[in-house]
Amino acid sequence: MKKANIIDNFTHGLHDPSLFSSSMLSKRVFSLLCVAGIAVNGIGLFSGVMMIDGALYALIAKNMVLSGNYEFLTLHGFDWLDKPHFPFWCTALSYRIFGIHDFAYKLPAFIFWLIGALYTYLLARRLHGRNVARIAVLVYLSALHLLLCNSAVNAEPYLTGMIVAAIYHFYRTYREGTFSQLLFGALWAALAVMTKGIFVLIIVGSGFIVLWLVRKEWRQFLNYRWYAAVALVLVFILPELYCLYRQFDARPAVEVFGQTHVSGIRFFFWDSQFGRFFNSGPITGHGDPFFYLHTLLWAFLPWSPLLLFAVYFFFGKRRVAMGHPLLWGSFLITFLLFSASQFQLPHYLNALFPLVSIWTAQLLGNMGRLPANGTMHRIQWYSGMVIVILLCALIVLFHGSGWWVFGIITVGVGLAVLVLTRRVSPSNTFLVSYAIGLLIGIFYGGYLYPGLLTYQGGDRMARFINAHIAEEHYPDRLYVLDLEIENFMLGFRCEVPLQAIRSEKQWDAVNDGSLLAIRPEALGEIPDRFEVEPVASFGAYRISRLTPKFFYYRTRDAQLGEFRLVRLKKR
Repeated sequence: MKKANIIDNFTHGLHDPSLFSSSMLSKRVFSLLCVAGIAVNGIGLFSGVMMIDGALYALIAKNMVLSGNYEFLTLHGFDWLDKPHFPFWCTALSYRIFGIHDFAYKLPAFIFWLIGALYTYLLARRLHGRNVARIAVLVYLSALHLLLCNSAVNAEPYLTGMIVAAIYHFYRTYREGTFSQLLFGALWAALAVMTKGIFVLIIVGSGFIVLWLVRKEWRQFLNYRWYAAVALVLVFILPELYCLYRQFDARPAVEVFGQTHVSGIRFFFWDSQFGRFFNSGPITGHGDPFFYLHTLLWAFLPWSPLLLFAVYFFFGKRRVAMGHPLLWGSFLITFLLFSASQFQLPHYLNALFPLVSIWTAQLLGNMGRLPANGTMHRIQWYSGMVIVILLCALIVLFHGSGWWVFGIITVGVGLAVLVLTRRVSPSNTFLVSYAIGLLIGIFYGGYLYPGLLTYQGGDRMARFINAHIAEEHYPDRLYVLDLEIENFMLGFRCEVPLQAIRSEKQWDAVNDGSLLAIRPEALGEIPDRFEVEPVASFGAYRISRLTPKFFYYRTRDAQLGEFRLVRLKKR
């Protein structure tokens, strides 16, 4: 451990507190910038829920509360097997406290994202000192894809907070050897496993393996504490295993993925994780080895150019002691594994953002000592200018509600930031990046996201049904076809419970006068014994898959699909 102390002290000594003046990142200024960053991220708490994942998870948690069954995950009256239980339990608890609505769905995820900010600070302070820790938190608060996911909430805000918390406590276990830190680390790791699956342990553990290899601490591989940590994780995830056993293993007749005798425990440990990685499970995809490289370039804006510089200074010919083995080891191994996977989604990278935020913050903290600091500043400054121009163009092209107000705000704030930060200095490099990051967050959370939500047909249909329940004497059940993605949003928002039709036999249970939500192209699936009576029609678009023609307001209407509400009457 003596050798570890020498290396840590050397890394910590690279930081020069004078690079940021006390007036720049004093405690008061840091607190004000944090409040601004949290407020911008919090805009999404008060907007609606987006399809697909957000609406799907919100609906499943709603089913938990309405049924009173917190062991089974169900969708449209059928058993559902994909993600673990923990986020749904958190959402269900929030529903019980605040009621079933958008804010209650998003609040638990936002809290875990805040926990991620706290632990980013704690870990960065342990590795590089207080100044770098403050910068790291602000980088975390303004990273693009974290801002996006705080509006369109899925499992990633939970995971982001849990993983960095587990790494922090395990790092303290490594340095101090205390059982309490081991216990907390195992608990956070177990919560992450019960959020996304066993694969997350690779993110948590890979950095430590690299750290021990770099420092040649071979004894750590035989240290009983790490085997105790694995045992504790297995103990802490017993509630998840129990629920999976109760819903699937103990009920072999349940049909999932078109087959029976599906083991929920096997799916949890293998198919949901390694099955996706090798493309051998029931849920498959098509991998691209460069997908996460170009994803990182936009998802970590406005900080991604600085992260590339950090990587260059560490791995390039003119090597600089930049980055901690715990950070770059975890990032590099996880990034390579994700890139090799056959199932890839942009938000998978979010769990790594606390680590790359610290890495980027260390670069900023040492910027005055590094070559090409003027080049780094100019890249960030001109990138900020391009982003401001792009935001203005997007505001005009989308032409949403209050577009001219947001256009004026964007131009005014953008110009002010760019004028005030032209001079080359580490402080200005940081400030222009942070301000542009928050400006993107305001644009998305306050303007674009709410505008996109108005084109969710299921949302609009649900509001229509809720408004007419009493006066129209609607039946106590709304039928849907199982594969319509609009049904997720419809089910979450609608006060009438949904029942999916999956087979020809289930049409026999449909009563005369029942309501059915359906797309026009699926009308041919309705048996001939029913006469279809139109009730209402709504424009619909899958807003998670934007196209230029939909985004541009003059060509948007032609891109809209249709989502119909019809009444079925027996002939």
